[in-house]
Amino acid sequence: MAPKLDMDNIRALKVLGKGATGTVFLAHDISSDPTARSPFALKVVQKSSLPHRHKTADRRARWEMSVLSGLEANPFLPSLLGSFEAHDLLGWALPFCPGGDLNALRYQQTDHAFSQSAIKFYLAEIVCALDHLHSMRIVYRDLKPENVLVQSSGHVILTDFDLSKKLSVLEVPDPAGEIKQFKPKRTARMTRIFRYGAEGNTAKVSPETQRKMSFACGERSDSFVGTEEYVSPEVVRGEAHAYGVDWWALGVLAYEMTYGKTPFRGKNRKETYRNILMKRPEFVGKRTALMDLIERLLEKDPIKRLGYYRGAEEIKEHEFFNGLRWDLLTEVVRPPFVPSTDDGGSSTENPTTFDIREYFQKMRAPPSMPSSPSHSLSSDDDLF
Repeated sequence: MAPKLDMDNIRALKVLGKGATGTVFLAHDISSDPTARSPFALKVVQKSSLPHRHKTADRRARWEMSVLSGLEANPFLPSLLGSFEAHDLLGWALPFCPGGDLNALRYQQTDHAFSQSAIKFYLAEIVCALDHLHSMRIVYRDLKPENVLVQSSGHVILTDFDLSKKLSVLEVPDPAGEIKQFKPKRTARMTRIFRYGAEGNTAKVSPETQRKMSFACGERSDSFVGTEEYVSPEVVRGEAHAYGVDWWALGVLAYEMTYGKTPFRGKNRKETYRNILMKRPEFVGKRTALMDLIERLLEKDPIKRLGYYRGAEEIKEHEFFNGLRWDLLTEVVRPPFVPSTDDGGSSTENPTTFDIREYFQKMRAPPSMPSSPSHSLSSDDDLF
């Protein structure tokens, strides 16, 4: 279990991002790290601000904490550093990733696209992260560049687990090679709840992150979850789904990293979904191993999709990854981008900080009445 955070000792350095239900702060513990040399990301959910969606948001927040606390040590997944709960606040701490998210990094590249060597590096680490989650029977269901964070080492980790789902059974091939597929019962009605953007628990939030739209409803394995441009055909159709939705999203991500855009984005939501169901991805130039990988990941029939029978092993064996030492990714493979040392932490002995509880109290406070024309401000008046 992660330790309980003492909010009397936690101070925020700045706000990293805001989502529909939570706010992420760069914070430090003044008792163990008074100069904020090793800050962490702290996601805080304000309970009282969720009147009609309180139960759903609270459930998702607690589910994410549960997933994080149950994750086994893995270089491509975050570790839960601590958590706290007050009568009006719920929060948890994760390692701060000074490199920001993969979407922001992509926008820094020429033509907003990565080189093939960079794509191979990032895809390989994401495959390892998904492989580990799947081994724990967890379907991630929210893979997108905004949820891939760059650590100080240049290696990546996944974040945002509130839409993930732990399956009750595995889809495992028997010795004869036949699939024993267990699908959860489908509900008669599929609720669709609209939400904007990411949840804000990325270490750095780029402007591009806010343009993505997401859909979520609870934690059923036939629920409509994920981000619009990354959802798989079976999710669009409202069918039961499992690990294949993550491999589909990996294909969308690989395409976006290659061409600087997602493959199925339409003029509106309806056209995007139609493209996901009907359109084939368009490629430019000479046929390559990367194109083949993307095409096989974007197979609309989940049974024919790469990764269906043997999971991550099928992806690892694809020719695009030929020569890659999967067991030595963090040891011998040099990351294409390493954040500078001043991208995080404090550069002063006495950093400017603020109390997180007071921050939310001010946010909840009603706006002050405008002063009368005859009133003149004195030096002691509060300007805000």
